[in-house]
Amino acid sequence: MMRRFFYVSQLVSLLSFFWTTQVAQSFGTASRFLTTTTRSSSTTTTCLSDFTASSTTSPAVEKKKKKNVFESYQKPIILVGSSGTGSSSPDGDDILTQLGNTLASQLQTNVISSSSAEDGNALDVLLFPMDDTTFQQSNSNNPLSSYYNNGYLLIYINVQGQKVVSTDVEDEHIVPFTDYELCVKSGDEDDLDHLEWELQRLVSRALVAPEATIEDANLLMGEQTFFCSLTFPKVEDAEPFCEQICQDVDAMEYRVDLLLDESRDSRFDILYGMQLLRKYCRPYATRVGAMPCLASDVPLLEDVFPMVYTVRTAHQAGTYPDETDEDISNMFQRLSWGLRGGLEVLDVESAWDPELTTALLERAQERHASTVILGSHHVVGSETADLMEAVELFRQCQLQGRAHGAKVVLSTQDDKEDSVAYQAGLIAQSLLQQEGKEVMPCISLMLGEIAQFSRVLNKNFTPVTHESLPFTAAPGQLTASELMTTRVMTKLLPSPKYYAILGHNIAYSVSPQMHNAAFQVLRLPYQYVRADVETVEEFVEGDFFKSVQFAGCSVTIPHKQSIMPYCDVLTDAAKAIGSVNTIIVTEEIDEEDGDGVLKRVNVGDNTDWKGIYNPLKRRLKKNNSNKSRAALVIGAGGTARAAAYAARQLQLSPIYFYNRTPMKAQALVEEFDGTLVESLEDDKMEPLAVIVSTLPQSVGFTLPNAILEQQQQQNVVLLDVNYKPY
Repeated sequence: MMRRFFYVSQLVSLLSFFWTTQVAQSFGTASRFLTTTTRSSSTTTTCLSDFTASSTTSPAVEKKKKKNVFESYQKPIILVGSSGTGSSSPDGDDILTQLGNTLASQLQTNVISSSSAEDGNALDVLLFPMDDTTFQQSNSNNPLSSYYNNGYLLIYINVQGQKVVSTDVEDEHIVPFTDYELCVKSGDEDDLDHLEWELQRLVSRALVAPEATIEDANLLMGEQTFFCSLTFPKVEDAEPFCEQICQDVDAMEYRVDLLLDESRDSRFDILYGMQLLRKYCRPYATRVGAMPCLASDVPLLEDVFPMVYTVRTAHQAGTYPDETDEDISNMFQRLSWGLRGGLEVLDVESAWDPELTTALLERAQERHASTVILGSHHVVGSETADLMEAVELFRQCQLQGRAHGAKVVLSTQDDKEDSVAYQAGLIAQSLLQQEGKEVMPCISLMLGEIAQFSRVLNKNFTPVTHESLPFTAAPGQLTASELMTTRVMTKLLPSPKYYAILGHNIAYSVSPQMHNAAFQVLRLPYQYVRADVETVEEFVEGDFFKSVQFAGCSVTIPHKQSIMPYCDVLTDAAKAIGSVNTIIVTEEIDEEDGDGVLKRVNVGDNTDWKGIYNPLKRRLKKNNSNKSRAALVIGAGGTARAAAYAARQLQLSPIYFYNRTPMKAQALVEEFDGTLVESLEDDKMEPLAVIVSTLPQSVGFTLPNAILEQQQQQNVVLLDVNYKPY
């Protein structure tokens, strides 16, 4: 399973070359509101110089990030619920026991019969049945609090009609000390498959889904992506429309504030409703990426449709009450309930109490680290926001460096001002870049039909409605089809372009299928084909390469080096690695022409190293137990060169090179200032942090036992870079 995870990481890294396209807070005034809203007409006069990287008007100090308590998890999983009463599965077991047995079977571990999780092994499943007598003593003796504080993963199996604890006991002793919650209604026993899928998803999201980063947000919220804002007061009403909607969008927005009052005030109803929505979307999850899964026989969950969880308040273009401190406290409580459902995206309004915001985000970082945080702010009213105020709003939405994306929605009565939010987002991204920070995706919108073009301008994760929905969630909302059609007509989307994979004997390549599927899903007028030629000259002298619609190509063996003379520019990576695997077509002014005519420039790049660099960077960041910085690269071909370059970019040193023919590795040793080892049993090597094997499977190479023991004992990161691993 681990090996497959690495291959998926490499694939995402390589594909992101085509799709990658980019806020930490700011001023505060009122006791609960931190910036200008419809309640306050005060404005601030600013100029662009106020926002330069060297300005004294810089964002507040970023909050120190909390550690994910489930990182490298090696403890039992605790399922909390009532056992032996109420609903039962078809084979007679109660729901808690049935789900526990299935989960243990999926993980190939055991159900613990002991009353203590300390008696179990990693990923064993402990069933924790309880009733009111379980929590009669003080909170300090609450066994759940002890498990919770010691970093155990606790999931509450909440079976409606099987309540053996009072609501007060549940609120005081169970909910604060469990991380996730699976809600079950009477009759769900007949749909155990979905309940088991939900539990598998929750466990995998907690323990193996990658920790959320801005890079992840840029993939989920990349260019030409959409999420549909559902407007149904009852989730069940959405079921007939999910098939059509899922074909056009990349996520569903679960608007808690639009639910019926009795539902939006019930934790059970909110979480159960989100489970229903996931169930409705599962069969149609064709546009979404796969999620890593902890189950031994299912390495990936490919039917998880992403959810954006939103509790939009009344003064932020929503309906949830926000007049009192109690209202705001209740709103934050509902956001924390959302985390219990295993979210992909949590929308957090940036305008409210900083202490409540901090508490929510720290909980997310510590126990729900895979959830992407979207900071948001809506200016509702007739007054057009000043551009610089809008920039400050974007920086406020960065939530002191804890958000992964920022969304700012402004109001206007002037159609000439429909690009203010878009401009502010670009400035905010530029400031992040100047400050040396990661550039997060910005969602930039204006409310109202008069400013609909702002939705056309917005490239990232645009909220949309759908033709089949009864009404829109916000004034001026368009469908994904309307937006893409308008972008094509206004030439905001490029004209038809052609890409290719250049190589020889490449019928095995699945690149055309992958890229054309992405183009089709994103409605881009592009086509990706195979260019199978024996010599590079056949390709560069042909009409395809010379066409004005040629936009670039992937390059594979045997042409990675022979294509280099036909590149006008080589990137540093291509020069260092000595080969090109990607050609990017750009334009620049032809200085020799004198009339400002644009000329085509073929840029040769090598992105192989990124597919190695990105997963290693993530693993090394999480690996606190191994302080070594040494790397071992096995092999001496082109991929080994990319691995050596990646190791250099990670500042790993020393870099050891091993190849069964040592002379072939000598060039790598010299170019990357490495050390040649003639035997992997060499005890002169420093303890390793990373091992990268670039040998094909056909070689039949295996690591010596001593290396494998070191890998296990010192948590060495091992990456097998192999196109055909099996």
